[in-house]
Amino acid sequence: MTIMNKYTSALSTVLAAGTLFFTNCSNVDVNKMAEEQGMTINPSPLELHGDSVVFDIETKLPPKLLKKGYTYDVVVQYNPNDAEPIEVGVVSFNGDDYADAPEATPALSEHMAFAYEDKFQRGQLEYLGRATKVKNEKVKESNDGAFAAMPNGQGQGVITTVKNVQPTFIANYADHGYNNAEEYIPTNVDFFFMQGSSVLRSSEKRGAEGKELTNYVSAANPTKTVTITGSHSPEGSTEANTKLANKRPEAVEAYYSSLMKKYKVAEDEAPQFVTKPVVENWTAFKAILKDSDKFTDSEKDEVLSVVNGSGDFVSKQLKLQSLASYKKLFRYVYPPLRNAKSEILQIKDKLTDAEIQSRAASISEGQMGLDSLTTPELLYAANLSSDLDAKVKIYEAAVRKDDSAIAHNNLGATFFAQAKEAKDADAAMALVEKAIPHFETAAKSESLPEAYANLAGAKLLKGDVAGAQADIEKAAASSNPQVAATVNAVKGYVAIEEGDYDGAIQYLSSAGDDSGVLYNKGLAYLLQASKSGASDYSQASSAFAESINAKDSEWAHYGAAIVAARQSKADDAIKEIKASGDLKTKAAQDLEFFSLWDNADFQAATK
Repeated sequence: MTIMNKYTSALSTVLAAGTLFFTNCSNVDVNKMAEEQGMTINPSPLELHGDSVVFDIETKLPPKLLKKGYTYDVVVQYNPNDAEPIEVGVVSFNGDDYADAPEATPALSEHMAFAYEDKFQRGQLEYLGRATKVKNEKVKESNDGAFAAMPNGQGQGVITTVKNVQPTFIANYADHGYNNAEEYIPTNVDFFFMQGSSVLRSSEKRGAEGKELTNYVSAANPTKTVTITGSHSPEGSTEANTKLANKRPEAVEAYYSSLMKKYKVAEDEAPQFVTKPVVENWTAFKAILKDSDKFTDSEKDEVLSVVNGSGDFVSKQLKLQSLASYKKLFRYVYPPLRNAKSEILQIKDKLTDAEIQSRAASISEGQMGLDSLTTPELLYAANLSSDLDAKVKIYEAAVRKDDSAIAHNNLGATFFAQAKEAKDADAAMALVEKAIPHFETAAKSESLPEAYANLAGAKLLKGDVAGAQADIEKAAASSNPQVAATVNAVKGYVAIEEGDYDGAIQYLSSAGDDSGVLYNKGLAYLLQASKSGASDYSQASSAFAESINAKDSEWAHYGAAIVAARQSKADDAIKEIKASGDLKTKAAQDLEFFSLWDNADFQAATK
């Protein structure tokens, strides 16, 4: 905002009253001294930041006024229109400090503050001059002890733009728990081969594993892939074992293909076959040995010392042949290694999104039973719907189905979403009140972080900042990005209220692109510049513009009007005020627009 220039008429009354007291000289030019002294208040009007009004006061006295042995105090008070005056501070001059420099201009700057109450918004900074002779403590006050208003209208009232911060509530939906991606049901079929053979025996085909495969293929189950891994026992050459590890999966694939042909599985429904040989690998060997009860612990240790020792695969096999327990190895461990293991991934039968939505609509209208969809399917259907009224009906059906925490939270979140689109504040608050019991139920039953985040937003709207802070801490550990954004939005709101604008900007920059969040970020930038005495409001302007683009916001237009007024852009300020809806009447009394109060176009715009 425009800072008032230095004034040259301050302390006139004080000096006129105290001059003879200080000097006892009738030839002192009191009027000249009065013209040369000054008092400056910065900022003016005063501004609220956090819970306090903070300002700087610079006081200058004319040369030769102060004398050794005397003090001169400027007592400052704030006199509200609707409350008793409160003393703010004192600027104290000591004549002894200037005794050796009679031509100097005594000047002091003080940083002052007072706690703010709403009844202090309209009022006036005032001062009283008090001269004291140190030796006998004789005191003389200006204007017969009556406080006088600061010169040139300085310190009139308190700008409370910080109170324009708006509570933001974001609809936080908990995950519906439904996986709409293609899912698979694994089936495992293992076939075993004779030593040195890759022929799939008839006994294997007729056995339990063969029957399971036959039943699976004959059922024409939709199948994604069939992965067949071939293995071998340790004996034999590397060349022979490599061949066996490749040929055994091929034999199983051929048998699978023959079954598809037999049961007339269409070519375009055939799965993708993946064959993988496992050659000269001790992992399965060691697992079988570990689980076997045919070996003593010392025998197992002896075998493992070979397997885990030095040498290549073939040399280790030769060492195993020399062990006393080799016959047991060959009988109990080697046969299970001569295999081809298949993992068949059956495509899980699922309803299409369209089918889920259709059933959900019928359920919500009472045309189908609640058991026509699972709870995750029902919640997923609500998630798919873009119509908020339809969402409400589906979530209400989900609540009736199993009274789950997620259903309650998401129903409340939809009421939140409706509140954000409500045409007036009363309708919006009614929807928020409707949402709160569902959030409370969800929070109690499963401590859902989404529910706590939603409760925090609701409590902010109701003015319960402490309650909102308590709930947001319970949601802070959530991995849900929307919840994280809400946490930062609430913390940003609180930081603005406390006057921590740097912290607010940091939080709100990670709070998403909700229109209310962007407005508060713009406000934080504006207040940060104001508090630091800066005149660059470009970041505030950008954030207000982003808020308007996200959702046309009366408050964002109002914020943009304040920026324009502070930059002395009257036409832009009036344009934004016209776009601020019902807030235009607020502008008529807002000290932010003090410089425009006499502007006819401003007066017309704020009617």
